[in-house]
Amino acid sequence: MSKTDNQDNNCNIVIKELDENSNEPRLAKEEIDKYFDDINENKILGWESKLYEFKLNFRNFSSVTDADILSEEFNDKKTAKIIRGDIERTKVLESLYMSSFKDYLFQFIIYYINTNKILYKQGLNEIAGPFILLKFKLKLSFTKIYTMFTCFIDKFLTNYFLETDFYSLKSSLSLINLLLKYHCPDIYQLFEYSIICPDLYATSWLLTLFSNKCNLNIIYHLWDKLILFEDSLFIHFFIIAFLIKNKNKFFEVDCHIILSVLSKLRINSMDEVNEILDIAIDLRNNTPNSFYLLANYLNIFDYGSNQLKKLYEEYNPDKMLALPFFPSEILSITYKDLISCPDEKCQNFFINNKKTEKKEKCIFCSYKNLKPELFYIIFDLRIFDINTEKNGNKYFSNSFPGFLPKTITLTTDDFNNKKFPKNILKDYLKDKEKIHFIIMTSDTSDFYKYEKEFYRRTNRGSKVGIFYKVEKELDKIKADELKNKSKIKYNLLMEYNNFRKLVEEMNTEGFKNVSYVYGGYKNVHSLAMKYGVELLEHQKKCVLCEKIKKNYFGLDNIINGYNFLKIFKK
Repeated sequence: MSKTDNQDNNCNIVIKELDENSNEPRLAKEEIDKYFDDINENKILGWESKLYEFKLNFRNFSSVTDADILSEEFNDKKTAKIIRGDIERTKVLESLYMSSFKDYLFQFIIYYINTNKILYKQGLNEIAGPFILLKFKLKLSFTKIYTMFTCFIDKFLTNYFLETDFYSLKSSLSLINLLLKYHCPDIYQLFEYSIICPDLYATSWLLTLFSNKCNLNIIYHLWDKLILFEDSLFIHFFIIAFLIKNKNKFFEVDCHIILSVLSKLRINSMDEVNEILDIAIDLRNNTPNSFYLLANYLNIFDYGSNQLKKLYEEYNPDKMLALPFFPSEILSITYKDLISCPDEKCQNFFINNKKTEKKEKCIFCSYKNLKPELFYIIFDLRIFDINTEKNGNKYFSNSFPGFLPKTITLTTDDFNNKKFPKNILKDYLKDKEKIHFIIMTSDTSDFYKYEKEFYRRTNRGSKVGIFYKVEKELDKIKADELKNKSKIKYNLLMEYNNFRKLVEEMNTEGFKNVSYVYGGYKNVHSLAMKYGVELLEHQKKCVLCEKIKKNYFGLDNIINGYNFLKIFKK
């Protein structure tokens, strides 16, 4: 018997079951087949092979049988009712009424949540549906389909359905907002003004991977690309591309209608999904590697991580003022000949031509040949009070911490200019969509605290409040009799204020590709010292190096050393 005959038999068995055991409308075999007209069988079998490769990095399913899945029991009646209700609303079932299909879907879901010991979350039905429909087209056992389905979730939705507090989902939504701000400041500004955050429109897109926004053929085509790219973060770029494709629809309506427009968006054709994919690939190629580093630091795709809450609260991605640019990448673009890759875990990472132990290749090295070389400009907003003049010549004091090559260093005159930051940006207006702008301050560790303490918008979407509040606080410190003792705090507040003004102005003027150095120059300096990279004009007694020495020889270390000696003697 041929494969086609087998498939016909499967469909006929289902239809016979409907005729005998169900009052629901009978669905003709031809109507089942129309869902698969454009589906390439070899492509789906290619999925099986690729997803099985992913499986090797996760769990072993060799002991699972069809009988295990189809005979699984579920005693939580309340949750079972919710699952059944979601199955009835599954988008890929718009004209499918087969009881057996719904039963298979129910069994897949309860087996998955029982095996993983997790609570049911909406979206699982939308992911499982397209996989189970393959049973009507391909000669695959339920065990194989279940394995494909589970490996697909492990790779692209790793922790979304596993954790109870949704910190991986929150992190992903924050990443979407940062990408939107980076690539589409106009859409970001509009959504910000309309009080629309990614939680309101992108949650279902992430959890279902768009399976509820397009027909079956388009779903399979999109998921095929995700599997081939082997990039768990690609869906974030696809979401931004989807927004760009529908950009005009947001600007044509009143602000209070935008959310309704977002909820009704669909992908209607194969040409449309290919166009969105092309935009997404272009976005990925023009995004700093730090985006992947941030996702890595947040453990979003670290299967079963118990650090998700801790890392989310440590990095606060939802409170970041722009896309963070990590010091390791700053050094890799300013010292290209010395540092190859910004990710220390990558096998291509080396310093001064000395490679570290062999590891896996990082995601952005995998696409290095496809990515164009990005043109960066670094604005150094640090306030250099230690610069002095002698006999008309400028020189640096013996405590100067140095600076990076190829940076634009702003002076106190620039900051005091009434037209700041317009006076800085006027020369870059023509290239505001081509150049990647990086803003660097001394230290960003207190920025979130300043934001929380001083940034109180009287009307969300307006710029009222922040600059006045910060400048008022600066005046208080300036007027303080202990001003000299507060100089560091004063300078940091000034830098924060200048940073905020610059970012706000760049967003208003439509500057794309704006990021900031995470941790500031302090972290860059620390990493440069670790790597043995020579900073320009870096002095032996630099203020940051002296701080490190003080911390190293500080009281805590003396106490720890004393305790160690006591233990050693024992």
